[in-house]
Amino acid sequence: MSALVARPGRHTHRNWSGSARFTPQQVLTPRGEDEVLSALALARRRGLPLRVVGGGHSFTPLVATDGVLLSLDEHQGLVSADPATGLVTLRGGTRLWVIAELLAPHGLALSVMGDIDRQSIAGAIQTGTHGTGARLTGFAGMVRALRLALPDGSIVDVSPEREPHLFEAARLGLGTLGVILEVTLQCVPAYRLALHEATVPAGEAIGSFLADSALADHHEIFWFPRTDRATVRTMRRLPATAERHRPARALELLQREVLGNGAFEVMCRGAAMVPPLSRPVAEIASRAFAGPGIVDDSPAVYAAPRRVRFHESEWALPAERAEEALAALPARFEAEDVRVTFPLEIRRVAADDVWLSTAHGRDSVYLAAHRYHREDAGPYLRLVQDTLAPFDARPHWGKLHWLGAAELSRLYPRFADFTAVRRAVDPDGLLMTPYLDRLLGR
Repeated sequence: MSALVARPGRHTHRNWSGSARFTPQQVLTPRGEDEVLSALALARRRGLPLRVVGGGHSFTPLVATDGVLLSLDEHQGLVSADPATGLVTLRGGTRLWVIAELLAPHGLALSVMGDIDRQSIAGAIQTGTHGTGARLTGFAGMVRALRLALPDGSIVDVSPEREPHLFEAARLGLGTLGVILEVTLQCVPAYRLALHEATVPAGEAIGSFLADSALADHHEIFWFPRTDRATVRTMRRLPATAERHRPARALELLQREVLGNGAFEVMCRGAAMVPPLSRPVAEIASRAFAGPGIVDDSPAVYAAPRRVRFHESEWALPAERAEEALAALPARFEAEDVRVTFPLEIRRVAADDVWLSTAHGRDSVYLAAHRYHREDAGPYLRLVQDTLAPFDARPHWGKLHWLGAAELSRLYPRFADFTAVRRAVDPDGLLMTPYLDRLLGR
């Protein structure tokens, strides 16, 4: 074990938002497959649970443990890329923003990204990270093969042809099936995106969301609760040779950093101290949210800096029930006198066949609710959960929710299949925690 990079002493670990804090007995940073196996052996020998941490952008305590915390920060990089097939293999710890740089020389790109790119690729697939696009799946739907270090210390390569049940479960496995050593993704030829943002009446944006999102390559809405304005964000895919266009750097810095982060942080902090300011802040923000048009390489358009921290809950709705579900929210917000400074984000994703995917078997509309990190997010996010529950809403695995195994098993048709595979590969629960016991059962 001496070769393993171990952080000396015990330190409290926290996620990006601060919603999860825990103190593992040991933090290990393996630099290759042999050291990952050594870490698993150490955990087994000491009878300690082991969890793998990525970029720390999950809001739920998925990786919280008092045992061994394994970081794949030293296990990053490109293993192979085939421009002819678009198949790309990456080490599990590779950050999303790094992937863009690794793929560019091969003329390839990820088919879609979200608006945050700080996650690791293993974390993104294990929690169901997604972007927006009615014809595009989330990250787990892009997976074509995996290389796993199992709890028993063996290494397996899985795909639809090899160990298909383990592959299906591990595409989105919450880190409960093994350590993701490598991920093979289906990528696409590099492309550029033309971004357009506009502020429109909220009712108009929400009422036409299904139709608009069906026509656009990428379409999403940001609606500030209890205001009558929404920002519509649409991205159109262009050839990689399309002319790049960005606003003057000073204007872009003003919009993205000064207004979008600096001023917004000050306003949110003020509203946290004086709650009646929340609605005026939301009114101001709703008028200034839309930014200038951009044409650039896809990774430079998808992601945006997120320096104002928040807590988040996100729910996947069957697309055919989305309008009814969204229409139920305004009355609840008025009745409960909801005061929030962050917008609701509405996106759309294509159906997939991943067992624990929030889009399993159904085209889905996602609604994400955010609250400033210095405020108590629980009551507001629970209100959103309770309002959407009658519409068969599925919670994002990496974002805050209050459902357990009984409720989740009713929402996911392959839930029992997943838990059976999990018990088979980890009968002793090496990769489980009390939180995961509540989610999946033991």
